[in-house]
Amino acid sequence: MRYFINTANHVTAIDEEGVELPSPSALRDLLRRALTEIMRDEECQTGVDEFTAQAYDDVGRLVMSARASFSITDQ
Repeated sequence: MRYFINTANHVTAIDEEGVELPSPSALRDLLRRALTEIMRDEECQTGVDEFTAQAYDDVGRLVMSARASFSITDQ
């Protein structure tokens, strides 16, 4: 099935190409990896501490969403 995955930190990135994946489990793994990469690459540049991803099927239905956040507190 083809999924279109939109991601957001301080800006939303719209996926217009999509990706073919064999199962919902593969989609779940992809969302996890994508958010991990965004957190690693973007946080230092933007200061954003919450990241989201939404996966849509080929007719535009939301089929899965993910959110990752973290916080650091000085003691």
